[in-house]
Amino acid sequence: MTAAPLTTHLTTTNAPVPRGPYVHARLHDNLVYVTAQVGRDPVTGAFVPGGFKAELNQAITNLEQILTELGSSLHQVIKAEVQFVDEDDLDDMNTTYAARFSQPYPARTSYGVAFLWKGAAVQISCTATVAPQDVTS
Repeated sequence: MTAAPLTTHLTTTNAPVPRGPYVHARLHDNLVYVTAQVGRDPVTGAFVPGGFKAELNQAITNLEQILTELGSSLHQVIKAEVQFVDEDDLDDMNTTYAARFSQPYPARTSYGVAFLWKGAAVQISCTATVAPQDVTS
């Protein structure tokens, strides 16, 4: 008989408070699914100043904080999804993404959208691996 899959959820104070009916992440067996993050400061809840690159950097930092609490990291991301509003930000998105994620890069889907929550310029979500949990105890 195999053990039931281990499923848990996480809402952390190290990332901006969710503004809807969702958690920061769901952990199922050895995969963590992180809800899309925007460039909000976790303390103030406000968007960080500085435009697209600053927002994307903060959004990735928010992902990183969530992953860390679940025993994962940006290096363990296997798939990322990035949505952004202005197609002119594509080069900045690629530059920022390459600076924050290491090779081999995760699989990625990125695309433009008409709008994002409260005027965000970009959001990013991911799926990452974590060490298998002990479900026998």
